[in-house]
Amino acid sequence: MIGIKLAYILTAMLKGFILLVAGVLLIGSASQAQNKKGYEYDSTFYQSYRDQLTARIYLSRKYNVIKLTPPYYTVPVMRYKPNTTLSIGIGGTYRSITVNVGVGISSFNPDHAKGKTNYFDVQAHIYTRKWNFDLIGQSYRGFYLSPQGLGSGDAKTYYTRPDLGYHAGGVAMYRALNHKEFSYQAGLVQNEWQKKSVGSWLVGGNIFYGAIHADSVLVPGNVDAIYYQKGISKVHFFEVGPGIGYGYTLVIAQHLFVLASATLNADFRFSKELGSYQNWNRIDFTPNFIFRAGAGYNTDKWSLSLLWVSNQVHVKGQGSDYKYLISAGNYKLIYARRFSLNKKIKKVLKPINDLITPD
Repeated sequence: MIGIKLAYILTAMLKGFILLVAGVLLIGSASQAQNKKGYEYDSTFYQSYRDQLTARIYLSRKYNVIKLTPPYYTVPVMRYKPNTTLSIGIGGTYRSITVNVGVGISSFNPDHAKGKTNYFDVQAHIYTRKWNFDLIGQSYRGFYLSPQGLGSGDAKTYYTRPDLGYHAGGVAMYRALNHKEFSYQAGLVQNEWQKKSVGSWLVGGNIFYGAIHADSVLVPGNVDAIYYQKGISKVHFFEVGPGIGYGYTLVIAQHLFVLASATLNADFRFSKELGSYQNWNRIDFTPNFIFRAGAGYNTDKWSLSLLWVSNQVHVKGQGSDYKYLISAGNYKLIYARRFSLNKKIKKVLKPINDLITPD
C-alpha cells in the first residue's frame, strides 16, 4: 500500500510540474501572438551570430563530489570524489543546438593512489533566445574518500571504493525575462556578443533523479559504527519543482565580460535509503542550486573564455539522518571562432532551421 501511495504522489507531482511548464509556454505563446516582434532583440546590447557556425576547442575538467554529513559531531564529514582526468574537446553551435565531444588527455592522468574511476558524463544544452535547457546524464563508478587517511587506517593512503557508483539524470529549463537585452548564450556558447552590462530574472524549474549505490555499506565501520550497523548501501532520490534566479553580465569596453548567475529551485523530494534489513522512505521539500560563472574576451569573430558551471542536489536520509550533498560541474577554457555559411551548407541545414525556428 505504501508503494502505491508513493507512486500516486510522484505521478501527481510530475503532472503538476508538466502543467506548470505548459502554462508558462502558453503564456509565452500568447504574448508572442500579441507582439509580432517578440523574437527580436536590442542590437545595442548584444549582437547575435545564430545564423553562423560557432566552432570551439576547449580544455575541461569535470567533477562530482558526494558529501556525507553525519547528524552528530563525533563523526567527521566525508567526501567521496571520482578520479577524473583533464579533457580536450571540440564542438560547435548552430542556432540553438550545441554539440561538444571531449577525450581524456593521458599525460594528465590523475593520481593512481586515488583508485580508478570509470565514468560517462554527457551534458546537452539548448539555448533559445528566451529559453535555456540543460540536460544531464551521469554514470560514475570508482571513488576515493577525502580527506586522506579517513577510513583507510593510514594517514598517507586514501580509502578507495571501486564498487561505489553514482548515476543521475535530469533536465533544468529556465526562461530569461529580459531576453531582448540579456544574452546567456554570449558567455556560455559564444554564438552571441554581449556589448553592454545588463541582467535578467530567470524563471523555470527542474526534474532530477539520482542513485548512490555500492556492494557494501557506504560509510566505513571504523568511521561511523552506527551507520555501518544499519547496513545502508544504496540511496535513491527523485526531485522536481519550480525555480527562480538571476543572471548578470558585466561588460568592460564592449569586449571584456564577467558573467554570473544563480538559480534556486524549491523541489519536492522523495528519497530512499536501503539497508541490510530495512528500507527508509522520506518525503519533504528541499532547496537546490545551479551556479554559472565566466569571464573572457569577445569580438565579432572570436571569443576566449573561462567558464564554471555547477549544480547542487540536497538529499536527507530518513534512517540515518545523514545529509547527502551531490555537487557536480565542470571548468572549461574555451577558444571559439565563428564562420559564415555559404548557400550550399545553408541548404543542407534547412531542416534544422525549419525545426527550431523561431529561436
